[in-house]
Amino acid sequence: MEYICPICGYDGLTDQPWNEYGGSSDEICPSCGIQFGYDDVADHDILARNRIWEEWRVKWVENGMQWASVGIPRPSDWDPVKQLKNVKGRGEEAL
Repeated sequence: MEYICPICGYDGLTDQPWNEYGGSSDEICPSCGIQFGYDDVADHDILARNRIWEEWRVKWVENGMQWASVGIPRPSDWDPVKQLKNVKGRGEEAL
């Protein structure tokens, strides 16, 4: 099963970024570069984590939505604008 990055909408994460028990995956999104459990620590405050995600998304968009990973090649059909629409209710607002 693949999961969607709540920041950029990348749909190839191998683990759920945060689970219902408050644990993070520690996975790094190859698209936007966030590391869950490191870059978005908010002392279990979901609203604060959402603000971190929104700020990360804005910076990623402002910096040209570049593929972040150097170890995982960018898919040939990768479309960051289309991908961003996977973020519920936030994709179009960020553009």
